[in-house]
Amino acid sequence: MKAKESFGSRLLMHWFGVKRPFDEYKHQQIGRIGTNAYMILAVYLLVSSIVAIFVGQKHPEEALMGLVMINIVMVGFVVNIYILIATTRAHIVTREIQVTSRQEIIKKAVLKGIGFGIYFMVIMLMADILMDWYFDGTSPLNSVENMGVIWPNVRSGLFFGATMAIYEILTTKVYKE
Repeated sequence: MKAKESFGSRLLMHWFGVKRPFDEYKHQQIGRIGTNAYMILAVYLLVSSIVAIFVGQKHPEEALMGLVMINIVMVGFVVNIYILIATTRAHIVTREIQVTSRQEIIKKAVLKGIGFGIYFMVIMLMADILMDWYFDGTSPLNSVENMGVIWPNVRSGLFFGATMAIYEILTTKVYKE
């Protein structure tokens, strides 16, 4: 009888992109990678907060905007890229398949990439519409009709979907029987 995985295990598998089976080695590696990511963020938060305090004494608006932007870059890119590289090096995101199922895996990866691309495009389009409405006072209906708002999001969705499909294919290892 198969034991049911806990919600925490499923969340870790989803967040780190781990394929089944979720064994003890993968669990330990995720713990190590998560601890390292936490240490990077803890040091960063300490240093950035001290810098923001000193800069904020004379220029509070610039300090706030700088802190928000650098937080987005740090969490969105630096830590996530570290996690991506570390999980790839530890081979916990690699999926082993047989030679016969290679075409099927490629087809699934392409479909998954298309889905991710559409999802990303819609989310970014909604974010653009909300930001235009909030900051510029532009009507959401005008933003939806504006091709200057739509096309950059379509391009970013295509790029994101293609990147996810390629990543899915590259993390698949073919083994011979």
